[in-house]
Amino acid sequence: MSRLPVIFIPGFTGSFNLPVLLDWRGPTLSGWDFPPFVDYGKTLLQTFTQAGYRRNRDLFVAFYDWRKPVEESARRYLTAWIDKAKKAANTNKVILIGHSMGGLVARSYIQSPEYPNRNDVARLITLGTPHRGSAEAYTAWAGAEPHADETLRTIFAVYLWYLRHIHPCQTELDKVKTIQTQVPGVRDLLPIEDYLLTGNPPQLKPISTMKSRNWWGELANKPEAIATLLQRVPVTTITGTGFNTLSTILVGPPPTDHSLRYADGAPLSRQYDAQGDGTVLQRMATVPNANNLPPLPVSHGALPDSPQVLGLLCTELGVSPAILGAAPATTRPPTPRLVIMTASPIQVEVEAPAGQPLAPVGVLGSSVIRKLRRRRRVRGRNYGHEGKALNLVVIDYPTAGDYQITVHGTDHGHFAVGAMLCGMGEPPVLGGVGATATAEPVITTVEGEISRESDLFYTISVRSADEPPRMSFNAQRTMMAVINRLGTAMSERGGVLGAAPVTDDRLRRAVIGDEAAVRALMAAPADQRRQMINSLIELCQTLIGDEYERALAIVRALEMVRDAE
Repeated sequence: MSRLPVIFIPGFTGSFNLPVLLDWRGPTLSGWDFPPFVDYGKTLLQTFTQAGYRRNRDLFVAFYDWRKPVEESARRYLTAWIDKAKKAANTNKVILIGHSMGGLVARSYIQSPEYPNRNDVARLITLGTPHRGSAEAYTAWAGAEPHADETLRTIFAVYLWYLRHIHPCQTELDKVKTIQTQVPGVRDLLPIEDYLLTGNPPQLKPISTMKSRNWWGELANKPEAIATLLQRVPVTTITGTGFNTLSTILVGPPPTDHSLRYADGAPLSRQYDAQGDGTVLQRMATVPNANNLPPLPVSHGALPDSPQVLGLLCTELGVSPAILGAAPATTRPPTPRLVIMTASPIQVEVEAPAGQPLAPVGVLGSSVIRKLRRRRRVRGRNYGHEGKALNLVVIDYPTAGDYQITVHGTDHGHFAVGAMLCGMGEPPVLGGVGATATAEPVITTVEGEISRESDLFYTISVRSADEPPRMSFNAQRTMMAVINRLGTAMSERGGVLGAAPVTDDRLRRAVIGDEAAVRALMAAPADQRRQMINSLIELCQTLIGDEYERALAIVRALEMVRDAE
């Protein structure tokens, strides 16, 4: 019989499938992966692969829709992944390794009434799982203000960006309602112990009096429920410590302008405890009477890929010492990345500048090997579904300089382009391995209207690791491209657009592709420039009819240039 397959269950935001996360597609096991713009999970898979495991044979990643309650994720996703692993490995048992929320999904499955009929988990190992909740979830759930480690914040920020630009009528009106309706899984991360302080002098507010409660966690952690869990499956917990971790929140009265926002009290100050991984307190990440291993100095987001944790996992699973050398000896610093994302209806291509990669903020005193990069073009990968384009461009070790962005219209409508830097590194806290922070990632965004076949150009300027990218409309380059299209249309019609000749000599020279004339047009005073562009728009009207799409693409681009500041 083959050895028992290992199934890794990622944490909150650790699974990426945009069509599902945006509700364009229903639950499915296909199309999932780790988020492409972070390093999360990659070292874990590499270590197990080097130790002799084979992906989708005896090593699986149980991706799931982390927006949903853990009970739903267990029922819709984990059960199917377990069946798939058992069939592939020809076994009747599996080993589950759950990071953070993934451990709760595993527990929900094991503690469900249906489990005794399946009885197919040999053991459960959890990594930083908030078995009794995390106070960090309060600001995310009650105030739509997520904190926690950099990896989680980065992924969540990207998801919210796409959600905001795909469903603007909902997300821009009420962020709290959006979180509580679109991402109810956050509620299952709330603490089940008193953690809010109120009054003068401050006293703990009883959980029983709160409106935001983790009902799943309260039921799953009753003594009889824990006894059932441990009776069914041996449980081992691996936790982190040595990082400032939110323990209690001093709150004042709820805001008067919103019935849901911080209904149990608006945060006034936050109190921290060093006995935690930066997101989950060590005592909240253990299970009574389970095999709770001594904590390690590793932060929450770094747990799945930490050499210390991976070595401990191999030991727990009985991997021979000779194979343990496959695990990395030291923690790799985060990979600096420039992430460019777009929402429908466009495709995007990025021309990256040549030069030395951007120097990231120091991480644990180590430096990234920097190589001189050549100028190159990168086409966005479409993560959309059924004609809805959602482009994502990820550039590792970005070069400081200007990135030229070509936006090509695939249909008519509103579009958005966002850019952010991530993985730039954060200082360690209290000597632990990894990093924590509270600042929300900054995504620079531009929006506009586009038509099918229109080409618009933008410039993204990246200057330093600690400065958000700047983005601007490249009116000069857009004008040159649209003039070339207009000139082509004219030549195909014998030098005129329909019956309208170009009588203005400045426009005539520009339309025939004279770059100096185009530059002069763009450098003209604002009122003259607008007048000349309006003349070009009027000339283009004769294309409407049998060449409506072509004319509209030219007109839309001319309007963007005309209206640019």
